[in-house]
Amino acid sequence: MSNRITTVNAYTTLDLVAARIETHETALSLDGVVDVAVADDSPDRVVLSVELDTVGVDGITPHADRVRLTPEQAETLADDLTEYARDARAESD
Repeated sequence: MSNRITTVNAYTTLDLVAARIETHETALSLDGVVDVAVADDSPDRVVLSVELDTVGVDGITPHADRVRLTPEQAETLADDLTEYARDARAESD
C-alpha cells in the first residue's frame, strides 16, 4: 500500500487483510491494514484502526478509520471476535 496513513511495521496487528468498501453505489474488494493499540494521547483508550488501499480508486480519498474504545468495549469486541471465529472454524470443519 502506498500513501499510507497508518504506520505499518513489525508491531502492526494485521498488515494485510482482504476488505471491502461498500457504498450505496458500489462495492470494491481491496487490501487493507488493521491495527490495535493504546492511544498515545489517551492511554485509557484502545484504538482500532482500519485503512484500505484506495490508490487508483476514483472518488475515495485515502483515509484511515479509527475507533476509540474503552477497555471494557475492547474486551466485549474481543469476546465477540473469539466467539464468531469459533463459529466460522466450526463451519469450515
